Amino acid sequence: MNLKLNIYISLFLLLLSNTVLAQYDLNIYGGGQSVLNSYNDLKVGKTEDKQISVQFRRFYGTPSPTKWKLTVRLLDDYYAGNYMVPAEMSTLSTNKQGGNFNQLAFSVVGRDLPLSKYQENTIIESTTPLPEGNYYTLNFDLTIRGGVHLLTIPNNTYMSTYEFSLYDTSSGRDQLLLRKTSGTGNARFQINYVGNHGDQIAELRNGASEFVFNFDSPDDIVKGKTITINNALYIKSYQGHQVLVKTADNMMYNNTMTNSLPVSILKLKATLNNIEGGSPSDARDVKVFGPLSLSANEQPLASFSRWSQSMSYNLELSIPPNQKELQQASGRYETYLYFVIVPN
Repeated sequence: MNLKLNIYISLFLLLLSNTVLAQYDLNIYGGGQSVLNSYNDLKVGKTEDKQISVQFRRFYGTPSPTKWKLTVRLLDDYYAGNYMVPAEMSTLSTNKQGGNFNQLAFSVVGRDLPLSKYQENTIIESTTPLPEGNYYTLNFDLTIRGGVHLLTIPNNTYMSTYEFSLYDTSSGRDQLLLRKTSGTGNARFQINYVGNHGDQIAELRNGASEFVFNFDSPDDIVKGKTITINNALYIKSYQGHQVLVKTADNMMYNNTMTNSLPVSILKLKATLNNIEGGSPSDARDVKVFGPLSLSANEQPLASFSRWSQSMSYNLELSIPPNQKELQQASGRYETYLYFVIVPN
């Protein structure tokens, strides 16, 4: 008797839940994809208008909540094979060209809403009654933020999947009305950058992946320090190119995050080590710039306008004498340097 009663109650609750969810309808339609095909696109990012559209309604006879919201998240990061772009490097914004935005009263409208695979974010909250019978159609623009995360991955289409959820928020608590996922890969963008084509390499060699300056006494600060590594930067490019350099941030922080140093105290200089292929006189056309005061902004380190099989540079990184910023510094400070090949 108890067993039968328990089974009956469980089935009743399941059917009731399905009945509630069936009172609402939500559909998701994918649009196009942004194509990042220039260095500026990779550095700045790009937006695809109406990249995803959502339609929703309540069925006839179903009362509308007095207040509701629509949330969005990604099920995962953007993947292409073994390469990944974090979900947080993208944002979603409302597109009011077309659709039914002009019919809604908003208390929340998402603009440049950071996407996440860990949590839902509210992109719309409204007191306008949900449409009965006919759909509301809302369009959204997907923006991919530019930066190092795009400059260090190959050409491909990077994909993820949207999840939209519709909630009744009339009581001050979130009551789920309906949740839907888009088709696999509907959240996507493509990288098709000419600088990624062909057999190109930018590689640090001979221990140049790490420069360590040890300041053990006041005398070290007075004198400054220089580290030179020969044949440190190897470049292979099928056409003329520039080599740009930038740091991860304009500041370096110690391991306790209690003090910082500007990266501009670091000076970088490059000299040509070797050039293979082409004419022996081509070395005259290699231009090197510096010493550069390092910065989070890109700076040209070297350029070459002709073809060569490969090239290598010596790198000299220094901290000049008597840097006043070092006098009160303690601990270990770190930053990252990025070298980028840009075709001429």
